[in-house]
Amino acid sequence: MTRPERFVVRRVVVSLLLAAAAAASPAQRVVPAEVEGRIDGRPARFVASGEDLLLSVAEAERLGIAYRDGKRVEIGGTPLWLVTLGSVTVDGKTRLAAPAGVVPDIAGYVAALRSNPAQALARSRETRAEIAGQPVQGYDLGASGLLLSPEEADRIGLRYLEGRRADVGSAKAWVVDVNVKLGKAAATPLPVVVADPDAYFRGVLATVAAPPR
Repeated sequence: MTRPERFVVRRVVVSLLLAAAAAASPAQRVVPAEVEGRIDGRPARFVASGEDLLLSVAEAERLGIAYRDGKRVEIGGTPLWLVTLGSVTVDGKTRLAAPAGVVPDIAGYVAALRSNPAQALARSRETRAEIAGQPVQGYDLGASGLLLSPEEADRIGLRYLEGRRADVGSAKAWVVDVNVKLGKAAATPLPVVVADPDAYFRGVLATVAAPPR
């Protein structure tokens, strides 16, 4: 039984993104190899990278996976559907309820990741939260808090321009501390960063890639 994944499965995008970004030269930029395994007990071919699973639309359709019912995101115009597979077996080891990504073409998806790393990182961090009783679409920054676009901040009346400036690279950013409710947890004070998401994540990647001084 395969069910659609209603929330963004971050590992599928992030780990493969990091593997792609780590390829420093064209000679190293190979497409991850598919392996032979089993999905829901049936023989299948897919990419396995750590806990990440990626399979083509053709393989998903052959297996009868209802991938179009899953969460759909786009990286550089390339669609990625996020699903949870009932079981996956690789090298004799079986995992249940395994998150996976389904893409039209694996090589094309990896190329899109390499061409659009900031967009891929942004899509991988998407989350839903609540501020002052209002639902918001944001980006999970971990210990750094929650990122909102200026449009989303304006929609809920967040007075972020009164906050402190915290630019990242060329991205203008403001930070305010407000109570944020994530999931079923109680609302807690968190830094809320307001910036254009793609510009913000481009700045993050540029900062990470910059050589130490």
